[in-house]
Amino acid sequence: MSAVEHTAGRWLDRLAYAGVLMLMSAMLLVIADIVARKWLDYSIKGTLDVQQLAQVACVFLVLPLAFLHEANITVDFITDRLPPRTLAGLRCAVQLLCALLLAAITWYSADQALVQVRNGDKSQTLGITLALYWVPMLIGMLLTIAATLLLALKYWLAAAYGDAARR
Repeated sequence: MSAVEHTAGRWLDRLAYAGVLMLMSAMLLVIADIVARKWLDYSIKGTLDVQQLAQVACVFLVLPLAFLHEANITVDFITDRLPPRTLAGLRCAVQLLCALLLAAITWYSADQALVQVRNGDKSQTLGITLALYWVPMLIGMLLTIAATLLLALKYWLAAAYGDAARR
């Protein structure tokens, strides 16, 4: 693992921890709501809004780290037989394709976010501006694109200079 990957991984670890912490906090709120409804006949207002925001934040703040560690599902029983430089070139191409696809998704998501911001859309119960829901998603997507480009560079260098394309 290169120094750049290590540094990026440390920052993305912290971001992922923040996302997981948000989700855990929202889960505690839901548990408190269930207990309050069961024993006190009282419902905590807005638990759905908070839970949805926490889920979005968790998924998209963990996503860049998953891509950087290449923890996504792969089918590699064919590619494992390729020579190291060819495999590195193929992995570089896959990472560039991922970056392109993620960039398109981010572009269209940002466009949808702007529509909702212009319309002043808000969440169901608490009236949280939906722009707040889009922020972790767009930040996570941009960081995921950066992670795929970093991996593409790593594999390009491995293909060009003959280093073994290691996971």
